[in-house]
Amino acid sequence: MALRWIGASLLIWLAVCLAAAQNSIESADCYETPAGFSASCGYVTLPQDYDEPTGGRVNIFYTRIHSENPQPDPLVYLVGGPGSSGARLLPGSFRAYLHAFAADRDIIVIDQRGTGFSKPPLYCHEAQRHLDEILQSRHQDRAELTLEVLRRCHARLSRNGIQFNAFHSENSARDIVNVLLSLGYERWNLVGVSYGSRLALTMMRAHPQHIRSVILDSVYPPQADIFLDSYYNGERALKVLFDACRASESCHARYPNLENVFYALYHRLNVSPMTVGYQTLDIEISGYRLYDWVFSWLYSVRAIQSIPRWIDELSEGRPQKAARAGVNYEAQPLTALSLGMHYTVQCQEEYISPGGRDYAAIVAAHPHLSGYLGYAVEGVGTVQRLCGLWQAEARPLANSPVASGIPTLLLSGDFDPITPPTYADLAAQTLSTSYSFVWPQVGHGVLRSDDCAVSIALDFIETPAVEPDGGCIAKSPVIEFD
Repeated sequence: MALRWIGASLLIWLAVCLAAAQNSIESADCYETPAGFSASCGYVTLPQDYDEPTGGRVNIFYTRIHSENPQPDPLVYLVGGPGSSGARLLPGSFRAYLHAFAADRDIIVIDQRGTGFSKPPLYCHEAQRHLDEILQSRHQDRAELTLEVLRRCHARLSRNGIQFNAFHSENSARDIVNVLLSLGYERWNLVGVSYGSRLALTMMRAHPQHIRSVILDSVYPPQADIFLDSYYNGERALKVLFDACRASESCHARYPNLENVFYALYHRLNVSPMTVGYQTLDIEISGYRLYDWVFSWLYSVRAIQSIPRWIDELSEGRPQKAARAGVNYEAQPLTALSLGMHYTVQCQEEYISPGGRDYAAIVAAHPHLSGYLGYAVEGVGTVQRLCGLWQAEARPLANSPVASGIPTLLLSGDFDPITPPTYADLAAQTLSTSYSFVWPQVGHGVLRSDDCAVSIALDFIETPAVEPDGGCIAKSPVIEFD
């Protein structure tokens, strides 16, 4: 009996020592410190696979911006993608809106596993090396070329010992909790943008005891099927664009037939693509590529303002400005996003979702999308092969709604082509204490786009149990097109 007790005590002691080693903090230089503030940064060492904690490790990079008069519960900023770097996005996000929360709360930004300065990284440097080749590819070749680049990336990461099935939202949520506890916090507030909102919802499900309040910006609920919905959502956002131009006296006067011009141009370019010089590259503009560009432009208010003009210039054979804007948006995820992390998460949580995807229905409703379905690497014919590379295993709760009573603020933009206001409605069905607001003139990322949204968020985080006043939305200026 005594031997059993000694053995059990030894195991407990070893577990405590292991946990302490895994949660060790190592200071590090910060990527950038906002002017007028102090910051500290570092790494917390955690298991790569929480089910096998004695195996490999991940080193999770954090940035802590110190408030002069901090409340005990910080604001934790969760970025999107999946695959974006919190540290690299922090400077722009801090200037745009996070600074407003720093008066009385520390701001914590964590590079999710596989991203940013966290180790090991899952970046596909192969995409950067072949960037010019991808950008210059014809639309018939684009998906296959990108798939081959990702295949090489996956093979390299596999040789480096990456346990792909350990890189998913549940483990990212556990990482964030462990980092925050290691920094001495017991309770916190979350602001999640795009995929960051899905990660915040995952934390609400698994770790509710630590969360005081949640802000979901451009809501991505786990029960949504973004691989299929993106086609419907894109068409919906285009209709919002065309309707807004018709409702604008100046836009309608300059571009009276914008919708017809766009779809005529789309079909014409798919038959006879246009080639334009961009820096040292020859860029082929097909209708599919144009659709992809417009989809991306709908994320940003500033780009939305220029879309009618860019469509008009393309239609008149003046593609230079549109091509510059399109290529810049197109190159950004290939160079800045951790593509290995992105597809690891999406293949485990989004591709393997319950039920089939009725692509025939989207083609029946929108016949012009039949060819577009195969244009991107996430297209109908390619995504199965892509996720086959990652040998994804479905996560049990990945597509289940999150039920919670934690006070939650949901923010949506009506122009948003990827996470529309209906996604906020979907999430709110199981969030018993939630307040939802829609900005009619905003795309993706509401807080960065509108001061009224920041004001509402500040009121909410001060008293999360009280619905904030959304009256300033009606006073927000309507979108002005170039």
